Amino acid sequence: MGKILILDGQQRNVLSCVRSLAKAGHETTVGSFRKDALCFSSRYTGRTWHYPDPSENSALFWDALLEELKARAYDLVLPFIDVTTRVIVENQEEIRKHAPILVPPIEQFHLAFDKALTFQLAQSLQIPAPVTCYPETLDEAVASTDKTGFPVVIKPRQSSGSRGLNIVRRPQDFPEIFSRVHEKYPRPILQEFIPLQDAVGFVALYDSRTRLMACCQHRRLHEFPLSGGPSTLRETISDKRLTDFGTTILEKLRWTGPAMVEFRVDARDGIPKLMEINPRLWGSIALHIAAGINFPDLIYKLANDIAFAPQHDYHVGTRAKWLLPGEILYFLASLKKGKIEPDALKWWGPDMVLDIVSKDDPLPAFAMIRNIFTSLFSIKTLKHAIFRN
Repeated sequence: MGKILILDGQQRNVLSCVRSLAKAGHETTVGSFRKDALCFSSRYTGRTWHYPDPSENSALFWDALLEELKARAYDLVLPFIDVTTRVIVENQEEIRKHAPILVPPIEQFHLAFDKALTFQLAQSLQIPAPVTCYPETLDEAVASTDKTGFPVVIKPRQSSGSRGLNIVRRPQDFPEIFSRVHEKYPRPILQEFIPLQDAVGFVALYDSRTRLMACCQHRRLHEFPLSGGPSTLRETISDKRLTDFGTTILEKLRWTGPAMVEFRVDARDGIPKLMEINPRLWGSIALHIAAGINFPDLIYKLANDIAFAPQHDYHVGTRAKWLLPGEILYFLASLKKGKIEPDALKWWGPDMVLDIVSKDDPLPAFAMIRNIFTSLFSIKTLKHAIFRN
């Protein structure tokens, strides 16, 4: 089988991919900027590679990556977080001289990563979405709230997870909060607040000819922070509307590779409203692997022109839980609001898998516990552990 270079080994979603690729017979090298990366402790990691932190200096990371690709033969390079994916996308021509990859063209990636451009495209395709405004100044932003109403969502054009996202409930608070977000994330967009019925996602894998080769759907059951962040408990579902909306926008982009399209089902009318496109592998991928679609292995096959039949069938009702520390943080946050969620601490059940804890690969769970205690003394590390990159 293949020799695969897997980046971002500090991420919990990478762990499930390392395990699934090794079990499929691949030889794995896992890289990370952290020497205590979660995946480094997995029995399924064949070799580890430490590189410069790409979020601090992407040029140094690129130099290190290119040197690694010249020194060793790989059959796939697999990035997971925004910054490493961006480096791969922007240097794809050079990378393909040394190893296969499966990423979209630069223009399509930037269109999907920029939320303003995403919602303008969605509007042209008549995909349901929140009322969205694109102010350039504070005065324009204040005027735009007449269209969005309150609460209003201030959303950075380019960010991941819940970084920079603010929900403003009172008009008198809006100017100060908008100015603060605008200073860090220039020209954020404004959106009407969508009352939540369900938070759902459509995940897909396209080949280089924009043919849908695999897909799956899920809904979030728990997330932390409670106001919006990474999912801590999720389950697979089936909703034709998600497939229709997701394929419409991704195929208009002429997409290549993996992507997730996120929606919020509006409690007022039951219609899924577009939230964002995640133009890379997603944080909840352990769920979809457990439901029967091994996305990492399929990416390897597509990148190496290995034929397979499209995989659109999966087990509906599979659940995946981020127990450490995700569900524990969710439980404590819910308790603080006076709501007891005992199921958050339950780690067993039919059709249930855990993102990290595994009988046949126990060391990553201990590594996570070690890292949690370490993070108690480092605000930067704690933020990194809780929020997606």
